[in-house]
Amino acid sequence: MSDPSLTARYNNPNKRPLTKRTRNLLIGGALTVGVVGAAWVGFSNFSAISAQDINFSVQSSSQATAVIEVEYNSKHRLQCDVRAMNESKATVGFNTVLLEPTDPGVLTTKRLTVPMHTDNLAVTAGVESCYKVPNEFTR
Repeated sequence: MSDPSLTARYNNPNKRPLTKRTRNLLIGGALTVGVVGAAWVGFSNFSAISAQDINFSVQSSSQATAVIEVEYNSKHRLQCDVRAMNESKATVGFNTVLLEPTDPGVLTTKRLTVPMHTDNLAVTAGVESCYKVPNEFTR
């Protein structure tokens, strides 16, 4: 004879199944919560910061200049790191540019010319990264 506790757990004849309406409402609610949650995570992590190299020039073995373009929301304070590299891809020059906030909520594009002192002859220069920094941050 089978154990009554196991029968009650796995094959309960008194258990009422969910109606189709209740089951469909639960599935629809779960899908809605999933879609809204995914949209919230996607849009809350959205950061409209893009930086690209436009041009670079090497004046001498101790001086290089990079021209970069940064697109960002002007309510944020940004810091961009620009570096110059030699032919073996070692960093020979580095400069940090701080962009202060201006008009709140406006997408802004700025073209910046960044001079750098280099340790030896650079063969390329460009933006490494741009990121938001707190307003109380100082260089």
